[in-house]
This record gives sequence, C-alpha cells and structure tokens, in this order.
Amino acid sequence: MRVAILAIGNEVLCGKIINTNSAFIAREIEKLGAKVVHHQVVADSENDIVKGLDYAYTYADLVLTIGGLGPTLDDLTRHGVAKYFDESLVFDEKIYQGIHDYFVRVKKEMPRNNERQAYRLKDGVVIPNPNGTAPGLFFKVDNREIFLLPGPPNELKPMVFEYVLTYLVDQIGQPQISRSYRLYGIGESFAEEKLMVLYKKYPMLNIAPYCSISYVDYVVTTSQKYEEQLMTFEEQFLAIFSDHYGGDQSTKLNEEIIRLLGKKGLTLSTVESCTGGLLASELVNVVGASSVFLEGMITYSNESKIKRLGVNQAVIAEHGAVSEQTAKQMSQSLQSLTETDVAIAITGIAGPKGGTKLKPVGLTYISVTIGDKTLVKSYIFNGNREKIRERATTQALFLLYCEIK
Repeated sequence: MRVAILAIGNEVLCGKIINTNSAFIAREIEKLGAKVVHHQVVADSENDIVKGLDYAYTYADLVLTIGGLGPTLDDLTRHGVAKYFDESLVFDEKIYQGIHDYFVRVKKEMPRNNERQAYRLKDGVVIPNPNGTAPGLFFKVDNREIFLLPGPPNELKPMVFEYVLTYLVDQIGQPQISRSYRLYGIGESFAEEKLMVLYKKYPMLNIAPYCSISYVDYVVTTSQKYEEQLMTFEEQFLAIFSDHYGGDQSTKLNEEIIRLLGKKGLTLSTVESCTGGLLASELVNVVGASSVFLEGMITYSNESKIKRLGVNQAVIAEHGAVSEQTAKQMSQSLQSLTETDVAIAITGIAGPKGGTKLKPVGLTYISVTIGDKTLVKSYIFNGNREKIRERATTQALFLLYCEIK
C-alpha cells in the first residue's frame, strides 16, 4: 500500500513547530512493509488542503492528514477534506458528549468553540481520542482512503498505533516482521561501508538507516516467510557492530544503566567538565535513580578540578585539563571522594574556541572507574558547542552502559 502524509498548519509551514509527527508515522508504517511515498505541508486554508490532497493522491492510495482538527477558526482540515470529496459535514451528538465529558474530567467549563469539533464527514468513521478533544476521522470513497489525525503527538501516537497501523496490517495481508538496532560512536557512512556485504547477501530484507545527532538506527523489515534469514542477518550484524551496539530503538541507555546498577548492587557518581551536568541530568531523569546514583559534580575550571576533586596540579600543568591523564585522575579521585563502586568523568573542548592543532575542538576524554580498574577513551565530536556536548553525553552513557554490563 502506498501512503502519503499531509501535515496541515501555518505553524508547521513556517517552522515554529518542527514536524516530528510525519517522521514518527513514516517510521512505523515502513516497519509494516507499507510504503510512504509522499510528504507535504500546507497552510491552514481550505483551498490549500484541497490542492494538497489532489496532489497527494497522484502518489498514494491512502493519505494521513496531521493537524487542523482543533476548535479555532484556522482549524480547517475537516472542511478542506469535505470540500475535496464533495462530502457534507454533520453534527454528531456522541462526539459532542465526549468533548463535554472531557472538560468535566479536567474540571473546566467547555468553551463554545469546541462545538466545532463535533462535526464529522457524513459517511466517515469517528476515531476516539481519550487524550484530547479532537477525535480522529476515517473516510473512504472508491480507491481513495484518508485518516484525519490531531496534531499534538500525545493524541496522535495512540491513534496511529491503535487504529492506523491495525488498519494497514489488515490491508497489507502478508504479515511483516521487523527488527531495529541502535549504533553509537560510528557515522552512517562508516556503518554503511561495513554493511555492504549484508545488503548484497540479503536482498529480501529492507534495511533502512535513520541518523540522529548521537547514533544511527537501522530498521530491518521483511515478510514473515523470511524470518530465518532475518535472524541470521541479525547474528552477522551484531558481530560486525559489537563495539557499537546499544540495543534496539526502544532501549534507553539511562534507564538500562540505572537498572543494571540496581541489579548488580552498585552505586555511581559522575564528574563533568565540558558537558556541565548533562550526564547527571540524563541519569536523574530515570525513576529510582536515587537508589544507585549518589552524587554528581561539575568541575568546570582547572582550579575546581584541583581543589574540589583533588586532581594533581602537576598533571594538569603537564598534560592539560583535556587529557587522558586528567580524565583518569578525575574518575579515580571521584570514586575515592564519594566511595561509590562506579565513577565516570568527562573532560573536553566544546568550542567554538579553545582548540589547537594538537587538541582540536570536539576532543573529549571519558574515563570510567569500576572497582580498581579504569578505562579511558578519547573521541573527537563534530558540530557546534551544543551538539558536541550532547554527543559527549550520549557517548558517556554508552561507555558506562557497556562497562557496567
């Protein structure tokens, strides 16, 4: 099945809101074996919605619209879709009651303009929205099908999982299976080069890379009849990327670290320089972190590293604050100070200034001390200051995860 995604909204068109919904929908649909063939964004205008649909159906059989189902005057998706299909809109008492009940639950008076959300396409199907006031809609005529979905992700995503993907599975017929793999510390081009042999060996698999700032995801989809080939592929994939594999797309390193520490009865402390507390923040985002994460320090200046942490002044003078020797002393001193089982330290040059030929911007050292053993690794991260700090934090989580595991 060929699918098009039509995002509707001036705020999306002008960039005030980043269209993450389309990316999410496309990834989930591709996993099923359906094909997303077209993406488009149009303004809050009936005529623009009509033109957008007309163009989308030249590519696809099914269109998913995102946004424009709210209660305000610029929410015109229903009207644009009705105009395109020459279908009337009718007031639905059941939808209205559901909206009314929503406001009762949140203990607020229902504004009159929310009544606009109680209109549906005359021959359409209503999709319940327990997380908001805008119900989704489904409509089909001849060989054209359409889902109307709300814009807020917390409302859209449950509808996609419960209704859209279920519908697509029925339409596709042949069961699809999918596996995902998240790689850290390797760029897409390097990963792709290593994968070429598997691309050629497994033509029955759809191998799709998705890049982020700090990792590369691979999503592999195929028909259920090729399950054996997929499992063999997975063994070979994991052997190739054993030093970079951090789990599937659903694996969250911070949660895994806290879980593993608890399971092994270990405690953790962190000390950061260039990342300025980002690592500690990631860890304390996890419920239950307080049972294993005891302390986090930010020793940003050389003086702080020496006075607060106890790093040898001679080491910094000889090797610099951004060095293997300093990073090693940071994690070892931290472990001694905090009496934790595990200590991790980050020191680097986030830029845009401060780099040299020998120590360029992006150079980062991460040191992990567990018991009486210390591992120090160096990296050079690309990007602006924000991206370097984010990449350093993610790599620290990955290194910590691997060492604890």
